[in-house]
Amino acid sequence: MVLLDERGEILSSPELSAKISSPLTSGREVVFVLGGAFGHFSDEMKQRANLIWSFSKLVFPHQICRLMLMEQIYRAQEIALGHPYHHA
Repeated sequence: MVLLDERGEILSSPELSAKISSPLTSGREVVFVLGGAFGHFSDEMKQRANLIWSFSKLVFPHQICRLMLMEQIYRAQEIALGHPYHHA
């Protein structure tokens, strides 16, 4: 489980790809959880999370985070497959 929280770890796209690709290749599911309007998670949720991830130290509207998450999942997949979508 990956929690998206502004206080989480900031990762590059290749770092995110590495973190989420290994569970996927082993047949496990990766679940992403966006916080509510105020982005707060319970201590229990934080303890259960495998990763607490932040897009940035900036704060974004919930709807934009959903779109950014979809693009980063796609980018991570393309990096893992060795496709040229991500050009760093």
